[in-house]
Amino acid sequence: MKSNKTYLLFYSLQIAALFYLFYLTSKTLKPFADEYVSLTSNLGFFTNLDFDAGIDNGGSYGVELTSGPISAIGGVLGLIIFQDLMTARFLNFLWVFILQTGLVFLVKKYYEINLKILLLFSSLTFMLIPWYFGVLYSIGEIASTYLFFYSIIIFPKNRNVALVLISVCIFFGKFILVILFSIFYLTFIFQNREIRYFIKDGLIFSIPLFLWLFLVYLFYEKGSVLEYIVNFFNFNFTNNRSAGINRESTSLLSYILSFRESEVVNWNLADILRVFVSPLIFNFGLLYFKEKLPTQLKILVLPIVLSTTAHYLWFWLMSPTKWIRYSQHFLIITILFTFVIFSFMKNEINDKKFYLYFSIYISLFLNSIFLLIGLITISTYIYFSDKKSVKSPTITLMLIFFFLNSLNGIFEVGAKTTYEFIFQECIEEIKSTDCWHEYENQ
Repeated sequence: MKSNKTYLLFYSLQIAALFYLFYLTSKTLKPFADEYVSLTSNLGFFTNLDFDAGIDNGGSYGVELTSGPISAIGGVLGLIIFQDLMTARFLNFLWVFILQTGLVFLVKKYYEINLKILLLFSSLTFMLIPWYFGVLYSIGEIASTYLFFYSIIIFPKNRNVALVLISVCIFFGKFILVILFSIFYLTFIFQNREIRYFIKDGLIFSIPLFLWLFLVYLFYEKGSVLEYIVNFFNFNFTNNRSAGINRESTSLLSYILSFRESEVVNWNLADILRVFVSPLIFNFGLLYFKEKLPTQLKILVLPIVLSTTAHYLWFWLMSPTKWIRYSQHFLIITILFTFVIFSFMKNEINDKKFYLYFSIYISLFLNSIFLLIGLITISTYIYFSDKKSVKSPTITLMLIFFFLNSLNGIFEVGAKTTYEFIFQECIEEIKSTDCWHEYENQ
């Protein structure tokens, strides 16, 4: 009973700090065109199925609209009920928080995990990823990747449900996740010699796709469904500057040095450690410790390593822009899979090297060099201690440092400039030119 009360107190403090951080952050964000496009298009979708951002974004179901409906459910509710942008931002965070919490309970249905540990760790993932405030902007990377990750975790246990959820996060969320899914799925079926399921899996996976294309058939303003598909692929692959397909130079050196003309040149050391170094550490560690992992997770190791590596290589070699929010797809998966391993109760790992190694990996996501050094130092002390099992003290240590990380985030955000948004024109007609100008000029 005492243990439950301690957990409830600690969980409440962590969540309170997390919520307060996102509440403060929602008031410090400047106007961002993608936020306006996502909110207006998804407001139309949830009120009359008209996925249209107004202004110059391709019309209803335009291929330029890249954050699908699951990205902005909370934001849309905030606009409808409160007609206030700050509230809409916070409610969108709350929606994604509830989504990922529900998905943790879904994983519990199929695996013998410590629910308390995974609930705590997974909720704090929000604070560990770069550009975490994207969820406040109602853009789709974070919500879609949460759904994608938990879907691939349950894939070996309930293939049909997982395929439908994965399809939803791709076609009603962020299409870029198709890269991760393609590599994950192909690796999984070849690894386990399940090619015989390919056609059946394809039909189940197509259910959300057919639903989306039916809506396109009803509302698309620039031609037929076939023309939509052609335009969609042209926009997302042929003409999209972030895709990296059309390049002036195709030499190996041009790919390797592509970061020089991207936003990477403006990153700090923390961003480099998180986006460039951490995936390498994760994938090496996962392969090195594979045989020590719980039996049920071993089947997922190679598909996860290859799929995240493919996306990582696309980001660093192919994409000319290297917008940091595109790294969230592979970073969320690597962080959450680490936490899933920590939460397993059956065949749990007793190797002290494992906990030291992944403590170092997780430390790269803390928002202070002092916290990073502190976590590594104390983890090393635990490793050299006389304790035979270090899982429990390592988890406790991480949770303490995550709480300090949240407090430091609150302190940093509290020092930033806040903004007030007047939404009078947008209340009258959110898709109007006047609304757009009112938003961008705040």
